Amino acid sequence: MRATFVYANSRRELIDGIERGEEPDSSLYGALQLREHAIDVRFHEPLLTRIELPSPLGRAAWSLRELTAPYEVGRTDMIVTPLAALLPLSARARRLPVVALNFGLNLIWRRSSLARRALLRASLRSAARIVCLGEAQRRELVEAASLDPARVVTLHAPVDADFFRPQRDGDEGAVLVVGKDLARDYGTLVEATRTLDAAVSLVAHPQNLEGLELPANVTERGGLSYVELRDAYAQAGCVVVPQRGEAFPYGSEGGGLTTLLEAMAMGKAIVASDRAVLRDYVTDGVEAILVPPEDPVALREATVRVLSDRELARRLGAAARARVEREFTSSAFAARLAPLLRSVV
Repeated sequence: MRATFVYANSRRELIDGIERGEEPDSSLYGALQLREHAIDVRFHEPLLTRIELPSPLGRAAWSLRELTAPYEVGRTDMIVTPLAALLPLSARARRLPVVALNFGLNLIWRRSSLARRALLRASLRSAARIVCLGEAQRRELVEAASLDPARVVTLHAPVDADFFRPQRDGDEGAVLVVGKDLARDYGTLVEATRTLDAAVSLVAHPQNLEGLELPANVTERGGLSYVELRDAYAQAGCVVVPQRGEAFPYGSEGGGLTTLLEAMAMGKAIVASDRAVLRDYVTDGVEAILVPPEDPVALREATVRVLSDRELARRLGAAARARVEREFTSSAFAARLAPLLRSVV
């Protein structure tokens, strides 16, 4: 059986980096491991993604690629893709089943006009399956878009547990914060860490920090390679994931999952703003400490608690790594995805 993965951006450099051992395979969602299940995997980069066009043609091409991609993939049994606004609808003409990966469809739905919702609903109903990353995300999408619940499933996001694995003990007093999702709440982080007696490393995108004045103990670190990011995790005594509340209209409802899983795989103690999707991945007080979103006092208190209680930090980190090994590896995701793909052909 042949499956073609179509992503928003090229995966060629990523795959080369994985082969060199310099990048994790997490964002390929088990594609490389599907070969162990007798599924031949190919990656297709849409033609309109590869061509640089001036604005506004470039903006139009970004949407039109979903219409043309099903006719570019050649001989295949299915498409697996996060491009769900139009691609599943377009693929119907080829009678080509599409498995859509939900990387933020719920938030797109919330922000869409009635006309766009009608088009998105038609496209989602054309998908053979929709894969959500958490049960709360699945329930919301099924209800909002009036979808057949049997065709919307939950598969928990994977992490490359071979690339991200526990290393030497880090600096017990150091805090690491990672993420460029627009739902990151760095305003609350700044308030929480302003008087914190600890060094804080912040790996983020400049637009996340616009209008913020970072305290003296917070150092911005941008442009890290994955190997450098892994080293930053290894050196941290605690990883903090500050998130906006569920109603925040930007970013993704699954925001924070990548950082959460990477820190879990590294065996790190984690303090995170509570969101519904995180409840599928950690239990409060077992694999992480969860605090109310947008609450700097609670975020600070939890961080201080972890930094000052090394036995608690060790216990959280060990439980987090164990849960990754049980449930969230790339191989485990592929093992769950493979029968789902076979069921749609």
